[in-house]
Amino acid sequence: MSNGEIHANDLIKRYPGGVTAVDGVSLHVPTGQIFGFLGPNGAGKSTIIKILTTLALP
Repeated sequence: MSNGEIHANDLIKRYPGGVTAVDGVSLHVPTGQIFGFLGPNGAGKSTIIKILTTLALP
């Protein structure tokens, strides 16, 4: 990551008990670009944000 870019490759998050919240998510957001996450409840949107902001470990 440089100059404000966001890169994530093959994110996986499994919770205790075997629940998979995120499986194989990759993204690249160039500097200055606005982006958002859309999806149904339980799709892993908040989990991805928590991983990107280091509030959760992948």
